[in-house]
Amino acid sequence: MRKALLASASAAALCCAVAAPAHAAPPPPPVYNWSGFYIGLNAGVGAGDTTPNWTQNAFASPFSLFTVGVPPNANSRGFAGGGQAGYNFQTGNYVYGVETDFTWMNLRGTASTSPFFTGKGDNTASWTSDYNWLYTARLRGGITIGGNWLLYGTGGVAVVDVKDTALCVSPGQGCGSSITPAFPQNIEWSKSSTLVGGVVGGGIETMFSPNWIFGVKALHVFLPSTTPGLVTHSTSFLGPVPPSFSFDHNLTLVTFEVTYKFGGP
Repeated sequence: MRKALLASASAAALCCAVAAPAHAAPPPPPVYNWSGFYIGLNAGVGAGDTTPNWTQNAFASPFSLFTVGVPPNANSRGFAGGGQAGYNFQTGNYVYGVETDFTWMNLRGTASTSPFFTGKGDNTASWTSDYNWLYTARLRGGITIGGNWLLYGTGGVAVVDVKDTALCVSPGQGCGSSITPAFPQNIEWSKSSTLVGGVVGGGIETMFSPNWIFGVKALHVFLPSTTPGLVTHSTSFLGPVPPSFSFDHNLTLVTFEVTYKFGGP
């Protein structure tokens, strides 16, 4: 009996000694693989910085006799949202790839000054810019932190749809040519343009499961200027009306993104 008890105790101790390391060993860390094709949705805010500039010189008819003010900036703010897709390659802690996105925007900015044509009465000039959509095609590259975080920079080409409008309204006379007696006057310049420019930016992403990624991205877009042509003017306005304003554009977007990556870890 005594030998049987000793044998049972030894067997139990051996069993515990073998089992203990198995329970004490930590689970292996998850492996995060950023390589592969991905697609997702984004939403955020956009800010357009539009600077109107007076382009006429002192001898340009019909504005040659009038001094003018300085147009204020027409800053646009609003919602931006759309989708993105791309492909990543991972080498060690480095991730690089290509990405394209399309974003709908509701950005509208208006500024006005009264009077703009000084010495010509109670005229009001206003400038408006509407940013409607943005498309980008970019390279990107970054480094992983802790395996499931990615910090990256990006740059490429941007295409933006924007409409610029300048309007001068005068209850008496003051938008340009002098007439006697005075009549109400108005002039409108407007142009819808698809502009091609450059884009730079960066972001941070986290892979919270083998296939799902959440991130925040900021893009800054550099765009060429536009010069809207004449749309309409009142019949009381005398003389030809040349293009008189140019618009310089910059655009910044900050978006939150949810992305699905195809393929396993």
